[in-house]
Amino acid sequence: MRGGSFTDTVVAELAPHLPLLPHCRAALLNGMTLTGDPAAGPDVVETPRAVAARCAVAILHADGRVGHASRVRTARRVHYRVDVPDGGPAVTPGNCCRRSRLRGAFMALGSVNRPDRPPHLEIPTRDAAAAAQLIADLVALEVPAVVRMRRARPVVTVRSAAAVGAALSSMGAQGGRLAFEEGRVVRDVRAAVNRTLNAETANLRRTVYAAVRQLEAADRLAADTRRWDALPPALRAAGALRRAHPDAALESLAVHAGISRSAMAGRLRRLVEAADA
Repeated sequence: MRGGSFTDTVVAELAPHLPLLPHCRAALLNGMTLTGDPAAGPDVVETPRAVAARCAVAILHADGRVGHASRVRTARRVHYRVDVPDGGPAVTPGNCCRRSRLRGAFMALGSVNRPDRPPHLEIPTRDAAAAAQLIADLVALEVPAVVRMRRARPVVTVRSAAAVGAALSSMGAQGGRLAFEEGRVVRDVRAAVNRTLNAETANLRRTVYAAVRQLEAADRLAADTRRWDALPPALRAAGALRRAHPDAALESLAVHAGISRSAMAGRLRRLVEAADA
């Protein structure tokens, strides 16, 4: 997408809006800690996204706690680290905290395919317990998801179009959901048009091939007077029509002969069989 990936667009939509309730802010921060490096510990937000790190710091400040983001350069890319001190608000088991936790996990490390690509949303997690927590949240919100392993690390994955759309809505990315659904409709329409064109092309190819065979059969039989005269009158008439109208469709030949389409198709089929005999 212009100006960055679709994931960046969704993260940029989610990041500026801090939850009003302290327990929901705590859940958002908790979600961010579920995606970090297993070696960093459970009370650390580690993310490659500066906007997510700033959000984590803003949550700490909103709750009256000290927090700052440290920039850590690794061999592959730059990471941002935010240490989460103890003593913050408690997370409740309600759906509001589940949505906030999913939102925080996605902001920290999640990704989602562009709307014109096959539906796929995923969140790499710190460990199996973190993956189980996100799966439980998604199931409670009626979003089907599975855990896959990638390089010995659990990845929470949502694969169906309906589930990806529901996940985006659950996290609060309504603009992302609309863009995803729009892309989904365009993708489905494009696929339907391609299927229709392929079917019509195949039908046209078969029709042309059949007409060529019929014309060749009629020419071969007409070149042999004895075989031509031995044909039933109806087959000779069909062959003469095909020779007179080599590009005509079967329906047109049937109209010229004053018979049904199926009757004309049968006569031409028998004409080809006679020529091949």
